[in-house]
Amino acid sequence: FFWLVWFWGIWAVVLVSLSYFSASTTMAILKVALAGSAVAVVHAACPNGGTDMHGRCWYLGAEGATCGRTCSAQGLVYNHFVAPDSTPMVPTLLGRSPNTKQFSWGRIECFVSSQDRFHTAKATQNSDTGDNGQPQDWSVSICRLACACKAATPVPTGPYPNCVEQNVVLRHAGAHAIFADVSSYGAAGCWQNDCKNSDKFIAEDPALCARTCSELSECTHWTFGEQDGAKKCFFRKSDGGRETSEGWSAAAKTCSPPGIPEAQQAYQAGQVLTKCDGGLSDACPDMARAVTTWQYAIKKLKEAAAGRLDAGTLQYVTQIEADTNAFAAQMSDQNFPLIMANNRQVFNALHSWMSGQPQVAVDPADLSAPLPVRGSFCGPVACYGSA
Repeated sequence: FFWLVWFWGIWAVVLVSLSYFSASTTMAILKVALAGSAVAVVHAACPNGGTDMHGRCWYLGAEGATCGRTCSAQGLVYNHFVAPDSTPMVPTLLGRSPNTKQFSWGRIECFVSSQDRFHTAKATQNSDTGDNGQPQDWSVSICRLACACKAATPVPTGPYPNCVEQNVVLRHAGAHAIFADVSSYGAAGCWQNDCKNSDKFIAEDPALCARTCSELSECTHWTFGEQDGAKKCFFRKSDGGRETSEGWSAAAKTCSPPGIPEAQQAYQAGQVLTKCDGGLSDACPDMARAVTTWQYAIKKLKEAAAGRLDAGTLQYVTQIEADTNAFAAQMSDQNFPLIMANNRQVFNALHSWMSGQPQVAVDPADLSAPLPVRGSFCGPVACYGSA
């Protein structure tokens, strides 16, 4: 607050005095006033004389120190940023230009004081840097690193979506992605076009990322943002690749829409599939979507029944699962009615049990909810997203 009063005090003096000076003298006074106010802003924003640029507080660390340590000493946390090669941070932090500017090498600028030279930074480090983890943990014995620091941001709390962090991305960074079968959640934009072994897929809404992560055993965190012109979900086994990035969002596994009981999902999928009990028709025009929906329904029934139904009953569920999967691999109009009829017999036998299990209200507009729970068939491959 003091510097604001002081700043406006300068302007009060300047404004009163303008009429007594020539134009050139007036401009000189204005420049002095502006320079003084800029210094005040920097020191007010960053502790201990840090330099405020790119929305961060910058410090030149000690030789051999990590940026994590440098930022922590200021009561801040590291917040990764790569300054443009044309306007690096080391000269600004030194207040002068070192004798030698060298090629970009690591993810953080390195100043070698004994030789008065420095390396600029780049997004992907060279293989000989020894930087194999998080940028804030990297150090080189002869380097003083240009460290970007920021006050720690409290993690949002509360139910979804209030718990989602905005403008945060969780990078794979060679270590943090999980590769799992996400084919029932997404059908495009997967790693190497293989959604059965991927850490990502195209999605319309971050809620689907949250729900998917909550149902994948390996997933601990998720992030949502644009890659290659499409919005995608990404799944992680830690938040170690955290960076600030405009337009992205991220959260932990526990930050997700309310769960939907498996028995309810199986029951509602079975209800959708009554349209196919008589075989292909105007109400059931797509064999592939019907079969995918049956596979989803049986999977959820097995999950719901595990440990609750006797082994004799479960063997019938296992049998129709095997038969439906075999049919999906080689579909035919001739066998389609038989598969539908066999599946319906088992679902009719368990109708009362499924309908008697706990249920929750589901918003039909919730794009993270499975399509059958929203009253639609699955797609030819995935059961989430748009119908």
